[in-house]
Amino acid sequence: MAQEHRKVRGTLLLIASCVAFAGAGSLVRLAADLGASRIALFRFVVGLGLLAAAAVTGKVTLRFHNGRLLLLRGLTGGGAVAIAFFAIAHLGLGKGTLIMSSYPIFACIFSAIFLKERFGLINAVALPAAFAGIYLLSISGSGDALWVLGRYELITIGGAVLSGIAVTVIRKLHETDTSAAIYFSQCAIGMWLVLLPGLGDPAPLGLPQAVLLVAIGVTATIGQLLMTEGYRYLPVRTGSLICMLEPVLAFAAGIMIFSEPFTARSGAGAVLVVGACAMVLTGRTPPDRAAPVIEPAA
Repeated sequence: MAQEHRKVRGTLLLIASCVAFAGAGSLVRLAADLGASRIALFRFVVGLGLLAAAAVTGKVTLRFHNGRLLLLRGLTGGGAVAIAFFAIAHLGLGKGTLIMSSYPIFACIFSAIFLKERFGLINAVALPAAFAGIYLLSISGSGDALWVLGRYELITIGGAVLSGIAVTVIRKLHETDTSAAIYFSQCAIGMWLVLLPGLGDPAPLGLPQAVLLVAIGVTATIGQLLMTEGYRYLPVRTGSLICMLEPVLAFAAGIMIFSEPFTARSGAGAVLVVGACAMVLTGRTPPDRAAPVIEPAA
């Protein structure tokens, strides 16, 4: 009974995390005119503030050991968050989130190269399926020019690659550093990455806009904390599959709330991306390695 209670608790926490991340994405969509760099800057500053408050009150422990990998995690993860906001602002909530959510595929590639993890037949099948899905999403709305990939789509794919690297680094960092320290590195280094463009953004910033930006930071941080807590009660593989709910919610919100276009091509691409990630996460992995952790970029 206790084990069942833990599963239910973990599942509810991760579902709440997905809702929070989808909500943060929706707020980013509303704040698109304020500039992706400024949005990311507020996201990182609010995250740092909340994490510092938790550390001061003893809720979390900040211990830093592997400085080089923490720096790499901050650069890749911080860059991925900024690109995720850029993608939502320019491609829409559904399309931008879905392309960014393909990063477990890239994480498997980098894990096989750098962590010597077995790639496996399932990953070999999922990889081209995911790329096909990304391609269909990227050309959605491009008319009959099936060979055309827009620059925003290419930038977003680059963000998914950065996220894949970040997840691989996170998996290595868990051997030496706490989760709070790893998250701190993302916020601290990410803040410096977007500081100058964020402060220099010419879009007007009044009280309503500032409240919206703070709300994005708070909502995203809540999602992060809920996700971290949820993984205390569930295996990584199970939790990662539940977290695939987030891009589905974002895709639905983009259509229903923001009237983003839905075509058979984009629908097929969404199914391929989510399905390929699910294949990767349900596939067999060596007993000494966990499945990729889905850590939403936004």
